[in-house]
Amino acid sequence: MEVMLVDDQPVTIQVFAASVRRTFGGARVHTAVDLDEALQIAAGRRLDLVLLDLGLPTCTGIEALQRFLEAYPRVPVLVVSANSDKERILACLHAGARGYITKTSALMGLPVAMQAVMEGGRYVPPQAQSPGLH
Repeated sequence: MEVMLVDDQPVTIQVFAASVRRTFGGARVHTAVDLDEALQIAAGRRLDLVLLDLGLPTCTGIEALQRFLEAYPRVPVLVVSANSDKERILACLHAGARGYITKTSALMGLPVAMQAVMEGGRYVPPQAQSPGLH
């Protein structure tokens, strides 16, 4: 299994990498600090999951998600963001993210969110749940 973490905060990368390895055992973890680096890394790999922060230095917000999915539409993306705004969450899910988790709930919820996405499902945080989104 190959997982890529895209975030410009080293501490966040370390915490998420540890969670990925605990959840998926022998997963190979690749890291990128911006979208351009993420696109380059993805070009040479068959990624099983991408955890994508929306607050990147070279491309922010939903544009980062859209550009990644435009280049790699079959790679499941789980957005990990500090933003817990319901409209932002729903916009990401409608743009093709397989899930969305806030950084404040990631320590406890990240394994559940990753498992749901890897099993072909979606992960919708409680604050954005409505009928038909699970």
